[in-house]
Amino acid sequence: MKAQRVKRFSVVIACIFFCSLGLNILFAIGYYEQSRVVAVADGDSLDLQDGRRVRLLGLDAPEKDRCMYAEAKARLTGQVMGRHVRLKDVVKDDYGRILANVILDAPFDQWMGYLSSRFILRTPYYPTAYVNALMVQDGLAKYTGSQKGVYGTWLKRVSDEAKAKKLGIYSPRCVQTIPTNADCPIKGNVRSGEKTYHVPGCDNYGQTIVDLSFGDQWFCTQEEAENAGFRMASGCHPH
Repeated sequence: MKAQRVKRFSVVIACIFFCSLGLNILFAIGYYEQSRVVAVADGDSLDLQDGRRVRLLGLDAPEKDRCMYAEAKARLTGQVMGRHVRLKDVVKDDYGRILANVILDAPFDQWMGYLSSRFILRTPYYPTAYVNALMVQDGLAKYTGSQKGVYGTWLKRVSDEAKAKKLGIYSPRCVQTIPTNADCPIKGNVRSGEKTYHVPGCDNYGQTIVDLSFGDQWFCTQEEAENAGFRMASGCHPH
């Protein structure tokens, strides 16, 4: 009788163990699936399966209708759509948006490289896994300088390389000093939320940059610039 009770007790314990293990596996799978990317809003924002929208920390990509917007969105989509990601250094901005360093979980065919990078070479992550850096290194997003530590160093390095190579938002397509249309030579600048315009003959007109990726634009007349909310730059005295 005692042996039978011990046997029954062992069966019950085994059932509880395997049921608990099964539930934990199901929970882990469910949690893992919540981190799958299901949509990309633009060049620096993505949506996860659980409904969270995540903005890439430490960078800024062009908004809709600005230079390199379509390329940035397409690049981010190609990198993350349908993939599982992990979020590092998660914070919220003043608008309640989630900001994070986004790390791609390595697909099966990259696991050996990932493990080598992580545990042998001692780099933070497999180089093709850090999404924030992938966007900055192609010149499809601007590093804001807000990160510290290893991620900040990484972003600063790839940002400097993109600038030196004049990639993406740093290319002549997006950063201009000479008007592409001689009939529209007025330079509209947006700096720290202030909108000003410079007409030919203004001091430093030749050095003034028009950054088409981040709100600057060309105007044909002063009236057009003022109707768009720009005012003549202080110290600007056209001849």
